[in-house]
This record gives sequence, structure tokens and C-alpha cells, in this order.
Amino acid sequence: MLKLALSLKWITGLLLSLLLGVAFSLLAQWQVSRAVVPNSGQVSSFAVATVKLQDVAKPAAPFTFNELQTSGSMGFLTQVKTKVIISPAKAILIANRFQQNGDPGYWVVVPGNVAEGNLFVALGFVSDKQKAVSELAKLSQLPAVAIEVTGRYLPSEEPLPVNPDGVYSSLSIPQLLNSLSWKAEQVSTYAGFIADTSKNIFVNKQELSPLVIGLPKSDNQVNWLSSFYAIEWTFFAGFAVFMWWRLLADSYRKQQTQLLS
Repeated sequence: MLKLALSLKWITGLLLSLLLGVAFSLLAQWQVSRAVVPNSGQVSSFAVATVKLQDVAKPAAPFTFNELQTSGSMGFLTQVKTKVIISPAKAILIANRFQQNGDPGYWVVVPGNVAEGNLFVALGFVSDKQKAVSELAKLSQLPAVAIEVTGRYLPSEEPLPVNPDGVYSSLSIPQLLNSLSWKAEQVSTYAGFIADTSKNIFVNKQELSPLVIGLPKSDNQVNWLSSFYAIEWTFFAGFAVFMWWRLLADSYRKQQTQLLS
């Protein structure tokens, strides 16, 4: 059988089978690379694009904005900007906030109005509770003012019990609407809020720190169709070599039968 396998015909057949096997293996490897969609924490760098809030969201509409897109090792973060008339006198504190470096503290959040409807804006970060209360007192003396905000457009959070001191534990837009007199204006409200990451006038003049928010991380997702194709191509790679061996064995048995007869 070895002598038959070393003939030109069967060596050529083996080489063709191996080439097919390599091609199928490369296709299987490509499908494996597509089978797992990595989370944003594995993306090496991000490009930031800024769009108008009105281009990606509408008041009273469900929150459907996807700020983060990934393609290979590159990511694309979309932030929004808009002009808003805010009411500093109605500012509130949101607890359980963290900067990107892990520092805990509070967000100063104010209600505002854009041409299309109502919008909540997180203006800045304060690390100390006493300082946060002091900043709130200062803001309560200020009139409404129009500013331009640029930052992350984020969805409403789950409502949590309000602390006895009036500090909110989460930024739930329905909860805030039910707690503030703002709802009496009967104007449509955005389902999300803007976390202003720019250095607005309140960050410059008050003792607020700019918001520094980490990128959202999504769980790895498995593309089951790509996984199935990867298994299928691996099977084809092995089958190509197996078929060469099977044809060789059949040819050898046929040769032996002819010699015996």
C-alpha cells in the first residue's frame, strides 16, 4: 500500500487534499474570530464624534440611542450637544456616582428646557457631601440661564428610595418628574439625560469637577451561526484528507483482488 501511496498519482492527490484542508482550516479560523463579539473594554482606541441631540433623540420617545459602536479593535463613541435653558435653583444631588478613576461622590443635576421639550442635565461632580450641599445652596440663588452642553446621552436609571436628606440614589427621570414641580409644565421630556463632560460655566465658576465617565462595557456575545460554520469548515478539512485515504485504500484493495484473481 505504501508503494501505491508513493506513486505520482496519489502524491498529487494527497497534496490537493492537504491544500483543501488548509483552505478549510483558514475558513474555520476566520469564523472563530467572528464567533465572539468582544466587549468595549477590549477595544484599543476610540474615535469620538459629536452630533446634535435633536438628530438622535426626541422627547417622549423610547430611548434607542446606541452611543458606542465597535469594529475590530476600533471603537466609535458618539456624544451629543445642544443648547439648553437650565434652572440652577432646582438643582438636586444624585449619590452613588463615580468618576472614571474610581473616586466616589455626587452629581449635580438640573432640569432644563430645549426647544423640543424638557431635558435633565448632569452639570458636574462633587466628591464631598458637605461641599455638595454647599454647592447646591449656591446654585439655588442663581437665575435660569442658557448654556451649551456637550457630553454623553445616557438612559434613565432604575428608581431607588430617596435618602432622608433629599439626596437621590439614582437618576430616574420618571422619579424626578414625580418629585419636582417641573412636571406641571406639561411638556414632553426626553427619556435620557445628558451627562455634560465639557467644562461648562458652572465647572469654571463653582467648585464642581467635570464629569469623567468610563466607557460602557457590554458582555461578550457569541455568534452561534459563526460558531456552527467554524465547526463545519473544520469537519470539511478533516474530511478532505480522509477521502484521500479512503480512495487510496479502495484502490489498493481493488489492486490486490485483481492480483489474486
